[in-house]
Amino acid sequence: MGNKHRDEFWQFGGWVRKYVFGINTVEEILKNSTRRIHRLIVENTSGSRLMHLIKLANKKKIGVQFTHKRLMDKLTNQANHQNIILEVDDVNYYSLDEAINMDKSKKDIIWLCLDSITDPQNFGSIIRTSVCMGVSVIIFCENRSVRVTPSVEKIASGAVEKIKFVKVININQSLIYLKENNFWIYGSDVKGIDVRDIRFNFPLVLVMGSEGEGIHQKTKEHCDELIKIPQIADFDSLNVSIATALCLYEIRRRI
Repeated sequence: MGNKHRDEFWQFGGWVRKYVFGINTVEEILKNSTRRIHRLIVENTSGSRLMHLIKLANKKKIGVQFTHKRLMDKLTNQANHQNIILEVDDVNYYSLDEAINMDKSKKDIIWLCLDSITDPQNFGSIIRTSVCMGVSVIIFCENRSVRVTPSVEKIASGAVEKIKFVKVININQSLIYLKENNFWIYGSDVKGIDVRDIRFNFPLVLVMGSEGEGIHQKTKEHCDELIKIPQIADFDSLNVSIATALCLYEIRRRI
C-alpha cells in the first residue's frame, strides 16, 4: 500500500484513496457513489445489522475482508467506525465550468462557498444541511479549508454522495467569475442586512466564513449583499454550521 497521509488520505497507483467508515456513510456509498470502491472491511464479530451491507458489497462484486477491531481502530485513527470501513477513491472534484454546465438547466440554483472553514465537525454538518436545503454545489479553498476527509464523511452521514464539490485556489477570483456567469453573491456578516429583509436573486452563492474571523474583507467586497442573522442575546456569534442552516432555510423559504 502507499504512504498514509496525515489528513487521512493515501496514494495508490496514482489514485487518492481513503478509508471511510460508519454504517450510514458506507451504505450511501455502496448504493449511490460513482467513486471506485476497492474493498469492504468488517470486524469478525459483526452482527446481523451489517449483513445487508456485506450482501450489497457481494452483489456489486466488491471484496469483503473480515478483520479484528485493533486493525480497524488503526485504519481509522481510533474513530467510531461502527465495525465497518470502506476503502474508496476520494470524492470527485469539479471545476467551476463543469459545475456551471451541470446546473445550467436547473431553476433557483443555490450554491455555497466556504471561506476558511477548518473544523471537520462543522464541514460535515454543513454538507448534511446543504443537501437537505437543496444546495447543489459547495465551493471551498484548497489551502484554507478542511478537505472532505473520512471524518467529514462520517459526520455528513452519506450526504457527500448527493452534492458536488468545487475546490478552488482563490475564492475571490472564483466569485468574480461566478458573477460574470450571472450568479448573485450573498455573504454572511454581522454588519449585514437582516436576512429576513433581503430579496434574493437566483442563481445565487451564499458565502460563509469561519466563526472567528468571518468572511475575509476582500471577499466581502465581491458580495452583492451582506446578510446577517438577527440575534436577541448580546453574544459573539452562532456556530457556523447553525448559521449556515438558518441562512439556507431563509433562502429556501423564498422559492
